[in-house]
Amino acid sequence: MNNDHIYQIYRSNNILDEKVLSVIRKVKREDYVPEEYKKFSYCDISIPLDSGRVMLTPSCEAKILQNMEFHEKDNVLLVGTGSGYLVECISDLVFSVTAYECDASLHEFGVRNLDLHSNNRDKLHLYNDNILNVTDKIQEYNKVVFTCSVKTYDFFLDYLSENSKVFLFLWQDRSPYSQGMILNKLRNGYTVKKTIVTSQTNLI
Repeated sequence: MNNDHIYQIYRSNNILDEKVLSVIRKVKREDYVPEEYKKFSYCDISIPLDSGRVMLTPSCEAKILQNMEFHEKDNVLLVGTGSGYLVECISDLVFSVTAYECDASLHEFGVRNLDLHSNNRDKLHLYNDNILNVTDKIQEYNKVVFTCSVKTYDFFLDYLSENSKVFLFLWQDRSPYSQGMILNKLRNGYTVKKTIVTSQTNLI
């Protein structure tokens, strides 16, 4: 990816964190895009995947990376492995990433991409399972990212560890777009920062 793409897609979307931009330059997005769509790897569109799923747009991925403020000691849970691209980007910033993908074909696609192209494969723990089956695992992580939508976040609030941070998409019944938001779990409750980004996503 050249600097023109960086400026056009990312800086125009207020992606200014040099640490995030450095990861975007380093991880080749085309390595994680289905063969027939590789020429569109850096277009700001939702690229189709198997099972009716889509990749998040480049600007959406970058906004997640920037707003989650990942650090090298973070243990991250990602729900929705997809193509593996966002998993790899996050892994370049943190201590470890555990990713769950409930769709078997997407899990295989993401694992194959990461086996071939990841520079951080030893940091990655990849599972073909639905997070709803293992909600008790959520408490083990201080950062959590949902790339799919949820109708409510009530089901996992009690499982979050104190001072953890979550990115999620909240499903909108009357809209094709879900609302991306940041939730911070505090000792006596939580805070929510709404509308970080909007995107087309599948319901968990």
